[in-house]
Amino acid sequence: MKSFEKKELQGSIRLPALDWNISFFGGHQQDIKSGWHYPSERHLAFEVFYIVEGAINVTAFDNTIRLESGDIMVLYPNVWHETTSLTNTTYFNFHFNLDDERFVTNLINQGILNFPNGSLKNIPLIKSLDKLRDVLNKNMAYTFKDELKLHVLLSDFIFRLFSSEILEHTPLNSSQLKIASSIAYGIRTTLQKNIHSYFNEDFIVSDHSSRLSIDKIYSDLKISPSYGGEVFRKIYGYAPRQYLTKLKIAQAKRLLQMPDLSVIDISEALGYRDPAHFSRQFKKWTENTPYQYRKSHQ
Repeated sequence: MKSFEKKELQGSIRLPALDWNISFFGGHQQDIKSGWHYPSERHLAFEVFYIVEGAINVTAFDNTIRLESGDIMVLYPNVWHETTSLTNTTYFNFHFNLDDERFVTNLINQGILNFPNGSLKNIPLIKSLDKLRDVLNKNMAYTFKDELKLHVLLSDFIFRLFSSEILEHTPLNSSQLKIASSIAYGIRTTLQKNIHSYFNEDFIVSDHSSRLSIDKIYSDLKISPSYGGEVFRKIYGYAPRQYLTKLKIAQAKRLLQMPDLSVIDISEALGYRDPAHFSRQFKKWTENTPYQYRKSHQ
């Protein structure tokens, strides 16, 4: 495949390329009785609480926050928390992630986000969440069209959340956040560049594989691998190599849906010297071989 840098396009005004993976899971609405309690837990994703009616207490970091009708709370990943209902309550809840370190780091930097009912930042978020609730089906029989709609509505919620003034204008104030963000950025952009260079430029396989080294990212940041890994886990809740694996899974799924690309090319683009190793890893990740996944998504 030829490079996108064609002379015919020189001078054109372009939009940025997007290569994000947005995940949504655990979405549900539930009616609970007064005194209902959910024990302490944590997740490797953001969690949203929206109190439709009633009141609950959410306890995190030894602080208890009361949420009442119309209130919204967003917890960042890896936060231990427990929930107790103070009255008969209806709540809406879901988990989400977006694998762009600019979004994740900025949101984590805010701490626990609480948007009280009626506040300026709450109003646009409620509109977005109510549209998500409209997709709920008591029979839980959802079509592909419903899933597409969920994707659009979740993107709308994320956009409204990130467009909040507090998120747009609060600078990073933690050196550890900056380090973790830089590691995530290095991993994501290196993988993207490797894939782009494989399909658009001449490359040397040995050099291509070495550029996936996380240790090189640590070296560029002038930090030790042990410190880099420790900081990354503290901020994001998982190891840098787990983050790289998540990105590879998302990229492999995307590339396998392009019928003109061979599994061998995809495995090499992702940094695997042996296609059989890639196939084993992909099956471990998804419980399907690359060929089975491709066939089911044709």
